[in-house]
This record gives sequence, C-alpha cells and structure tokens, in this order.
Amino acid sequence: MSSPNNTTIPLGTPTTNNDVNSNDNKNNKDTLNSSSSSSSSSSTATATSPRSSSSSRFSIRNHTTTTTTTSSSSLPFSSRGINTLQINSARQMHARTIRARQPQTATNIQSSFSSSSTTFQPPKRFLPPSKPSSSSSSSSSSSPLPPPPPSKHVCNNPNNPSCSNCGSIIIPAPVATLPIIDNPSMLINNNEWKISSKKGTILNAQEIDHWITNELSFDTLPEMIFGNNFIKLENLKHNWSLSFNALDSLKMVNTNTEIKDIIKVSYSDKWVDHVNRNSMKNFDWTYSTKYKGTEIFNGENLEKKKLQLDNDVQLPMDKLSRLDKILFFDDMILFEDELADNGISVLNVKIRVMEERLLILSRFFLRVDNVICRIYETRVYVEFNDNLIIREFKEFQDDYKNILDKAIRQSMNKKSTYKDSKAAMRDSNWVVQNMPLINRECESLRL
Repeated sequence: MSSPNNTTIPLGTPTTNNDVNSNDNKNNKDTLNSSSSSSSSSSTATATSPRSSSSSRFSIRNHTTTTTTTSSSSLPFSSRGINTLQINSARQMHARTIRARQPQTATNIQSSFSSSSTTFQPPKRFLPPSKPSSSSSSSSSSSPLPPPPPSKHVCNNPNNPSCSNCGSIIIPAPVATLPIIDNPSMLINNNEWKISSKKGTILNAQEIDHWITNELSFDTLPEMIFGNNFIKLENLKHNWSLSFNALDSLKMVNTNTEIKDIIKVSYSDKWVDHVNRNSMKNFDWTYSTKYKGTEIFNGENLEKKKLQLDNDVQLPMDKLSRLDKILFFDDMILFEDELADNGISVLNVKIRVMEERLLILSRFFLRVDNVICRIYETRVYVEFNDNLIIREFKEFQDDYKNILDKAIRQSMNKKSTYKDSKAAMRDSNWVVQNMPLINRECESLRL
C-alpha cells in the first residue's frame, strides 16, 4: 500500500494527513509529487488491501541530495507489520508459480513477462466454447472451436489448475493452510481407480512419543519423519489398495541384527574398544527398509487377490517411455536422517499417472561415508484397462570407495554432468546407475 507522498506504510497501520505531515517535518528530505489531484487525495490516506488492483505501485523514493543518514527507527517501513514490498514480491512469486503450471503459447509467455501488472489472477477453469450469438457471429468470421472429447478421469481437488485446451488436470496445487497440508486425489477409468496423496509437516514431539510407545519396537527414530505423508492407489470395484507411508516402512527396520553384522562408521575402530558393548543396541541404525508398500484387500478369495511372485514378468518400458500426458504427479519424502553427519538415509516416493497407466517409484537411499552405498527400489506399474498390477523390487549395493572412484573418473570428463565427485555421490539417480544389481523380485496381479 502506498500513501500520497509515496511513503511505504506497513499493513494494518491507518494513516492520516497529520501522520504524513509529521513524517515530512521529521525527515525534512521528502518531496511531494506535484499534481492537480494531490490536494484532494492527501486529505486521508486509505490503506490498500493485499488484493489491490494492477494499477497499484509500491516504491521508495531515493534521496540523492541528503548528506545525513536517517536512523532506521524513523523509517516508516521498519515499524511493526509486514512491509508492502515483501507482500508484493510474494505476490509476484506466487503468480509466476501459477503461470508455470499452465500451458502457454509463445505469445502468451512473452506477454506475461512484458506485463507490468503485479496483481495475481487465479487460473481460469476450463469451460467448453459456447455458441456465438447472431450479432457476434455476423461481426466475427472465426468459427468456435469444437468441444474436447470427454475425459476418463475426474479431479477431486478444486484447487488443481486445468489445461485451457482440454480441461485435464496438470499437477496437484498446494493449498495455503496452517499446518501446510495438501491432499489431492483423482478418479480414473470410469471411476474404478482412485489415486490420492497427502503432504504434511514432520511429526511433532507428541506424535513421535506415540509412535515409540505404541507403534514401533525401537526408540531411536530418524531425524525427520513425515508421518502424515502417503501415496495411495485404490481399486474401488475390487476393494484392493496399495499405499506407501512412513510408519509401515519403519516397522520393517531390522531390530534383531547381530552386532557383527551392523554397519559401522569408518572411524568406529578408534572408539569401539572404549565403550561398553552391552550398551550397544542391535537395531539397524541406518534404517534400511525393504518396504514394498502396504497391500490391503477386503473381500473373498484373499490369497487370490494379493500380488503373487512372478519373476518372469517385466515392466513394459515401451509404454512407460511414451510421451503421454501426465494427469497427476506427486513426489514426497517419508523419512530422512543424516546419520550423525556420516552420510544419508532417506526414503522417497513419487507417482505419475497417465490416461491409461501409472507408475510409482519408492526408493530407499543409504550412503555411509567411506563405508557403503545401498539402494532399495520398488516400482509399481498399473494398466487401468486390463486391471493389471506389476510390482518390481531391486537391491543395489557396493562399497563406497568403488562408487567414489567412478565419480572421480567421470568428473574428469568434460561432458560430465558433475564436475565434483562428492556432488555425484549425493545424487541417488547417478549412484543407482553406477551400482551392481544384487537381487530382483517381481510380483503381479490381475484383478
């Protein structure tokens, strides 16, 4: 918001003409804009709401002729409240984020960058083209566009932006709530399949205590647990579902590991003889979990409606490599731990849904510096029309030094993506491509 003398004023602070005059007398440096309408507009300064029109401008006048420095306490924007410049910057950033979600032509992109308007305009929902009236049809020679074909999917989140051409959902849009929670979902293939996900904050102290007391068999949890996050796939017709969440993944951490089999940090030999071995816990402190998802089926023939081992099945990479339109995408972390600055242990899940199929990737990435690298991957493929589910599980593992040597050799290549070998070691996508496959299992189910 801006007062008549272009002085920036915090939100929530009503300003009168006396306040403006007192500021002018105190600073004795500002110059009022001279215009015919200044006398009428300076009688009362009205606070502008955050959703101001596009003609609003926020500025701070630079004083080049001053020889003394005014204290920060006398500046109006240093008082309590939110500075309008910060609000304006946040509004611009949010508007750019919304524009990035919408497909635009080259003309629209150029006009969006050249436009000086800072007011956010929400994305317009898709509406079928209406028939022109007789008056408009006579004046316009352009014919209306044909209506798009009916979509196979239904979006259950009104905050998701739509494609301006076909009306399909582009990507789940976050909702500004406290705490920040986003829970998009959609129905597909004649409402037979439902895909949903949820993102939230990390667990608080009360929730962690509840997990330790009632849910888990060990009391040392990862540093960051996103216990409310999940990705869920449901077949509503057959009452079958598969979900990925943090609690079930941590339940699969080995708590009866032999002391000799526990992974140790590189400098453990220097202090292991000086500690009481009876005080050492026999659970896997790296939180390695071979979690493949939580499968639930409610109905008859329980055993026939579960994923069955079938190692001869392969994922149809030809279909997954097609450039199909993505209707739904989400990517989230379930838990993460830096292993007391000795590496990283993180479980990540992502999903992408197309018109005829979907793919879920769950990846556990472990790196213990100077010791070991390990990756567990679970891919779930679903063909909607055939009600076919394929789940593939892979294990990768190698010594840290072997992976690091590959990273160093590749960093010397001028065409390499990573010029720093340690940066490559932090990228799970690069690491998994340079690790040997230890084990592969595949399961399938046709509902």
